Amino acid sequence: MAKKLSAAISKQLGKLPDAELAEEAGVPVEEIQIARQKRGIVPYGWTKWTKKNIALLGTRSDVDVAAKLGVTKTAVSRKRTQLGIEPFGYSRKQLRHRWTKPQLAWLGKLSDAEIGRRLELDATTVASKRESLGIDPVRKGRPARKWTKRELGWLGKLSDAEIARRMQIGRRKVIAKRQSLGIENPTVAATKARWTPAVVKMLAKMPDSEVSEITGIPVSAISGYRSRHGIRINGKRRTWTPEEIKMLGKKPDEEVAELLGVKKETIATKRRRLRIDAVTYERRA
Repeated sequence: MAKKLSAAISKQLGKLPDAELAEEAGVPVEEIQIARQKRGIVPYGWTKWTKKNIALLGTRSDVDVAAKLGVTKTAVSRKRTQLGIEPFGYSRKQLRHRWTKPQLAWLGKLSDAEIGRRLELDATTVASKRESLGIDPVRKGRPARKWTKRELGWLGKLSDAEIARRMQIGRRKVIAKRQSLGIENPTVAATKARWTPAVVKMLAKMPDSEVSEITGIPVSAISGYRSRHGIRINGKRRTWTPEEIKMLGKKPDEEVAELLGVKKETIATKRRRLRIDAVTYERRA
C-alpha cells in the first residue's frame, strides 16, 4: 500500500523536483509523480510552450534553450522532436547530402548562401564542401586567383604547406589543386623512393647505424620505420641475461661484442639505453 504523503510534502508538489521530494518523504519517485498527476499539477520546471518559446527551438542547442527557459534539456528535446524541428547545427540531411555534378558546378560561381538556399543546406556546409575542393568563394568585382606556371611547377616538388605559405592560401587548396592534376604528394613520393625493397631487407639483417652508413638515411628515420613496421634484426629480438648486462661498461664494446658474438653497435646501443658509460683502454703492444 502506498504511503500517504504529508501535507507539507503535498504542498511542495510541482514546486520542487519529484526526486527531491521523494527523498525527503522517503518514498519512491513514482509515488510522488502519481500524487502530482492526480492533483493535475505540472512537474517542476515545466514551462508553457508559447509561440515565443517555440521560436527558439532549433536556433541554438537544446542545452542553451533549456537554460534560457529554465527547463530541462530533455523537455526541450522532446518538444522539438514533437514539432519536427531539426536540432541546431548540422542536420542528418546536411551530413548525408550527396553532391551531384550540376550542384558541384555551382561552387565558386554562386554564393554559398544561394547554393544553401537551393539545396536547403546551411551555408557553412556548402563552404566546407567548396573549400575541400580548393574552390575560391564568389567575390564581387574580384576574380578567383589563378595559378601561374611557376606556381604549378612547385606541385609535387615542394611540400603542400610550403606552397601554401608562399602563395598565402589555405593548404587544402594546394592539396586539391595537386590532386586534380594527378600529382603525387612529394612527401609520399620521397618515402617510396627512400624505402626500396633492398633497404627494407637490410633492416632485418643489420643494425640501424650500419643501414644509415650505407644508405645515408638518418638513424632516427630508420629506427622509426623499423618500429612502425615491426621489423626485427634476424626476425627476433636479443634477450640479455643479467651476466651479459654486467659486462657493459666494464670492458670496451669491441671486447664484449666479440665475447657475445654480436656486433659492436648492438653492445653500444644497449649500453646507451641503460645509460652506462663506455670504457676504453689502450692495448699493450
